[in-house]
Amino acid sequence: MKDTQHKRWPEAWFGAAVALVAYLLTGFVPAMVYGGYMGLMTTRILFGTQPDESLLVRAMAGGGMALAVVATLFLYLVLGAAIFSGAGALMRVVTRRPEDEPSEA
Repeated sequence: MKDTQHKRWPEAWFGAAVALVAYLLTGFVPAMVYGGYMGLMTTRILFGTQPDESLLVRAMAGGGMALAVVATLFLYLVLGAAIFSGAGALMRVVTRRPEDEPSEA
């Protein structure tokens, strides 16, 4: 069991690497934009007025950006690893030869 579990790691790592590249190309900038917007909206809700140019407001916007970037990065990585692990398992089942199956002796 341990040997077959270890064989799935290359597909997961490859899927995570592909997902990281896809995230950097498609998801990084929107995550920063919407995260900053989320930080500003949170500041507006907490203080009840239009946010001014204080250090606290900038910290809230920066925290919103960081939270959005990390959350979407994890989403991309987990989905990429899961998709490629599933594809690798499916390819092993499809391409399995009859002599690879264990014999009942």
